Amino acid sequence: MASVVFPRNETIKVKPVSIRDVKIEGFFNPYLERNREKSIPLMYGLFKKHGTVENFKIAAGISKKEITRRLATDSDLYKWLEAISWDLQNYPDKRKEKFLDKMIDLVRKTQEPSGYIDTYYTGSFKKYRFKFLENSHELYCGGHLIQSAIAHYRSTGKEKFLDIAIKWANYITKKYDNGELSVNDGHPEVEMALVELYRTTNNKKYLELAGKLMEMPYTHLGNKCFLEMNEVMGHAVRIMYLLCGATDYYLETKREDYYERIRLLEEDFFSGKYYITGGIGSRYQHEAIGLKFELPNLMAYSETCASISLMMWLYRMFFVRQDVKYFNLFERVLYNAFLAAISLKGTEYFYVNPLASTGDHFRKQWYDCTCCPPNFQRFMASLASYFYATGNDEIWINLYDKSRARITLENRETVLINMETDYPWDGNVKIDVKKKGNEKIKIHLRIPDWSSITRIKFKDRVFTVEESCYFTLEIIDDCSFEMFFDIKPELYCGNPSIESDRNCVAICRGPLVYCLEGCDNNFDIFNLFIPSQSFEEGTDKNFHGIIRISGYGMLNRDTNFLYRKGIPEYQFNKVKFNAIPYFSWANRKPSSMIIWVNNYENKKRRSNEDTG
Repeated sequence: MASVVFPRNETIKVKPVSIRDVKIEGFFNPYLERNREKSIPLMYGLFKKHGTVENFKIAAGISKKEITRRLATDSDLYKWLEAISWDLQNYPDKRKEKFLDKMIDLVRKTQEPSGYIDTYYTGSFKKYRFKFLENSHELYCGGHLIQSAIAHYRSTGKEKFLDIAIKWANYITKKYDNGELSVNDGHPEVEMALVELYRTTNNKKYLELAGKLMEMPYTHLGNKCFLEMNEVMGHAVRIMYLLCGATDYYLETKREDYYERIRLLEEDFFSGKYYITGGIGSRYQHEAIGLKFELPNLMAYSETCASISLMMWLYRMFFVRQDVKYFNLFERVLYNAFLAAISLKGTEYFYVNPLASTGDHFRKQWYDCTCCPPNFQRFMASLASYFYATGNDEIWINLYDKSRARITLENRETVLINMETDYPWDGNVKIDVKKKGNEKIKIHLRIPDWSSITRIKFKDRVFTVEESCYFTLEIIDDCSFEMFFDIKPELYCGNPSIESDRNCVAICRGPLVYCLEGCDNNFDIFNLFIPSQSFEEGTDKNFHGIIRISGYGMLNRDTNFLYRKGIPEYQFNKVKFNAIPYFSWANRKPSSMIIWVNNYENKKRRSNEDTG
């Protein structure tokens, strides 16, 4: 199976769909093309410029230069190789396949006879191997090695990269089995990689090692082992990668204690620890998730890798429980926090994704810790695998875009799906289904939580759905059906406990969160108040075809003070504002930006207090 995740346990009713079986032709197609034609090639040039590739040549004895020591930089190369591997399923390319062979040969030459590989801990740093595992990222890099090798194997059928990963995994397993290693890597990642290696090789010792690691305390996650954790806290990427590993481990072992702990942490997370953009991580300090409702906007951290790791976990939770909430949030992350991370040219990236800016936040091509760019590339290259899932006689449609899919069910029946839509700009989706068999199948359609009223036209019937769910159609023959999602600009508010969003509103349109940029509004956007209204919208053909939203607001002119006696008094002027999708901000010139805007309400509010 050529998918990112492939649960092995036969009790799991849902299976993934291979990347190569889904062809995306709509909204995300330009992103896939830029990823292949610009982002990935540019990354290679930057790796050569900053010593990432040279490090492997030095460690292999090919080059006599000095190692460029950046902690965990090997993992960046592995993620990048993974991106190329997955992308071979989107765009088969013999030339790139040969290039991968060359790069994999370099990795093979770097690996020591024992199985150890990490260019940081070579030369004079060899003496530090496993001495500071809580901070060394040695297992973290090994985890990315495994994931990259599995991607290459599942995309090409070649085993030589997989053999390198297996050799490393055997080396590490032996270290833990004989007691040479007894502490955990401070950055979880290898856990889910080991489970996937078990799924790929059917060697249970990798699954057992993943379980053994999760029984050890994690230094940077409260110094607790997984089953002791009661809240989603600490470094955002680390806790999400750990949740991925724990969920994978549960899927294969069905251990009830893991299920209960995962659900406990899920409840804590969903109760108040993610942004309206789907981003996570509210603190610059330790790149951490904060307390419940601690969600500052200007100082939001919301690391790009954290958004990716969240989607990875939500995808795994879908295999545990086919609850619509997982892909509802997945979609929100995908179109907002994730897409905002890359420039519309495909050449610069955000590491940090705030929800407000004074105009001093920019994307860059390179970071000294450049984990986010190749992580973005590998996730984008694998995006097609997240659209559908299958069962014995069932298909789940989780994401929408103009696309074609060839799906083979567990009962071996082949189903062809053609999806026509201009989603997310338009809410109309037409789906044609062709079956090569006479068995009845069920198609589960995700109804997003933002669509107040969804209509589904199937044969001579029209169904109206007023809540988010998986709506099921039973199909026997070839057929077509249409879905009409209720996409329109709407105001959203946050829980009053979110201090940064209190008395504020945000504009959303379907899955897209909108923002105001200073370059579109000739006034101080932080001093604007927006009332309830009917918004105007229109396509901007000069700015990548985005749909702009415009309306009116009240601009406060009384701002020449810091503090003063009395309650707030305002002097308003009525102004017109323009808003653009959050993912498109910071693509023109330095500019301020805001999502949450002051709420202007000119009606008296009724008190809830008992006056009688």
